[in-house]
Amino acid sequence: MVSSDVRDVLNARPNTWKIYVVAPFLDEEKVVQSALEGSAFERAAGKIGALVGRPSAAEPMCLHFIHRNEATGEIEAASPAADELIQGWLFSLFDQCRALVDAPAGIHFGKGSGKHARHFLRASNVLLSSAACGFVGLATLARLSVEEPRRIFVDTAPLITVAQAMQRIACALGHWKFAQPVISFSSYGGIDRAPTMGYGDLSLVSASTSGSLADRLVDMGISADNVITLFQLKDPSKPASRGKVVCDLTAGPKRTFGYKPIESHLPETCPSCIRGDILAELAGDQFMLEKRAIKRLRVSTASQKKDARAFFERHSRTGQVRIQPYAADGTTTLVSFDIDLLSQEAETSQAVVRLLRRFTPSPLHVIVLVDIREDTAQRLFEQAGMLQEFEAAVRIGWEQLQSLDPVDRGSMLVLTGCLNDHGRMRGINATMRTKAPQGNVAYLSIITLADSPRNLGDLRMFLSYGQHGGETFIVRSAYDLMLPWHREPLTAWDAEVELLQRIASDDTLAPELEARLARLVSMSSESREILLPGSNGDLAIAADFVYLDTDVNLAAISQADVLAVVSNLLATVRCNDVALPAAHVKPAGEDIQWNQTLYGQVLLSPATLCARNMRDYNDSILRAAFLRMAFAQELDFSIDEHISREVLDVVLAELAGWPSGRGNALPEWLLSMACERLRLHSFHTPILLEAVRTAELPEWLAQLAGRIRSD
Repeated sequence: MVSSDVRDVLNARPNTWKIYVVAPFLDEEKVVQSALEGSAFERAAGKIGALVGRPSAAEPMCLHFIHRNEATGEIEAASPAADELIQGWLFSLFDQCRALVDAPAGIHFGKGSGKHARHFLRASNVLLSSAACGFVGLATLARLSVEEPRRIFVDTAPLITVAQAMQRIACALGHWKFAQPVISFSSYGGIDRAPTMGYGDLSLVSASTSGSLADRLVDMGISADNVITLFQLKDPSKPASRGKVVCDLTAGPKRTFGYKPIESHLPETCPSCIRGDILAELAGDQFMLEKRAIKRLRVSTASQKKDARAFFERHSRTGQVRIQPYAADGTTTLVSFDIDLLSQEAETSQAVVRLLRRFTPSPLHVIVLVDIREDTAQRLFEQAGMLQEFEAAVRIGWEQLQSLDPVDRGSMLVLTGCLNDHGRMRGINATMRTKAPQGNVAYLSIITLADSPRNLGDLRMFLSYGQHGGETFIVRSAYDLMLPWHREPLTAWDAEVELLQRIASDDTLAPELEARLARLVSMSSESREILLPGSNGDLAIAADFVYLDTDVNLAAISQADVLAVVSNLLATVRCNDVALPAAHVKPAGEDIQWNQTLYGQVLLSPATLCARNMRDYNDSILRAAFLRMAFAQELDFSIDEHISREVLDVVLAELAGWPSGRGNALPEWLLSMACERLRLHSFHTPILLEAVRTAELPEWLAQLAGRIRSD
């Protein structure tokens, strides 16, 4: 194999001075035997040498050249390999693989750092063979310290092959004892979601033109000696970045190889943008020729359906609507209801009584209670004139359902307070089919939550379908309400607690933030003091609030009431303003639910936050509610410069109004950005931070603003 490779090299470059054989996955003895003791050495007239790695307990592994004296036939002592020669070989490999990608005519690239360029470095072009991965891995090992890393992080998935090559080489040479886990964090787009990195970790960066990603990794806790950039093409006049570089691709006055530095531009000064060239957004070291489509969620009065409006008018001001900001898992909704209080309201109790009278199986053998107290259920049965049936039936909580003895052809009722966990109810349904074989089961709930018409239809179909078709079991609810029935893994309140705890660990919290943290820690199910206060105290509903009647007992409308209304609006607009269907009614309109996909981004429209230059939705509590109840991805305005500019103008207006007692939503804006739920374009964040720096703000707001990242 080596002989044929040497022949090919000599045919292509007959005047070459030396040919070096690299076999990184073999030990030194086998490399010497293959390169210096076979027919290849004779054919090349002594021009062959070997490049090997030699680990040392006292210093990093070094690359060495091994030669054989043609006259004596003896193997000469190894000599350290010249670093510039290694970099030249790596540059040649990079150049032959065309890893410097030029944009086609009319196209330019948007990099993960937010800047635009006509060229970019695609390291994955180099890593198309085991030989290339092995050589790059060997050269990378020579840049490492003696310590064996705990984990290996790579910025793009193709570098996993380099990490695995490094592991194989290092273990074969006795440099490492085991293969570490390798984790890809997807460059700039995923670094914020990467696992916590520490001093003993190693991170590989595929290619860089600025070194900013390496600096970011060092700031996250990785030792600078363990942040390795494989290929770098950087302007020499710019400050040196932290970490180490395997191959510097930059041309220099004393080098015989290299590229000119790539010119990168901010979007607002990009010549290609000015010319109207198409922007191809990079994802890792890949790119798409079109920017992801953006769908703006525009909330309007059409988003509030008649039934939802009637429900909230009836149950707001009563303390029945609550916000539950934390839960042990993601199955509990943010909006919750006090079922005991709600069921005491006359209209609600009448609706439940009608359900009990019409759909309770008879004779009733078992009542399964889900998220409703037994005394509340007893009161409702008594109002329905069915107390005797209630007392005669076996009553159990859903947690004890597995221990229930089956009742052949039995009649059972599953009574739910608020059906907000569809997965749990499907599990109950599966168990009930074994507890009442050939029986009659009715599923009645006071409130059923669903985030889309299709979601509700699927639940009804699943619960009702059986051996007799779609109406084998009865499924009814007094009220169906459009609300997200699952929460984000990290809610706005979770993020707020984490932020304040980080500030407290680094500095002394301002008294207002210290009190806020104590309040957050004590929260369970709340109706008031859920949001940050404004300059005039707690945020409260204004007299011109659009989505609730403010002519009746305005002061009794709580923050939880407003947050629940906004959550309903957002859930509806995500479904193109289509309402939930009644029982036995097929959903009208298109079956659409706007979610994030690979090809599209859903954003909360700036018009929702500040419509028509502050004329609509200028209520501070409404803006704060949108910031809290929207999904974090719906607030990621960094992907579109124009939308980000609109949002920036809103925040700057809030900032300007703070000293005069306006802009009461400013704390929520700053908090959302500090928690990195709301993100502006990279060009706009510094503008906001400069405005904050010169503004007259209290200490606690300045502390929040100080946590907003500018990169």
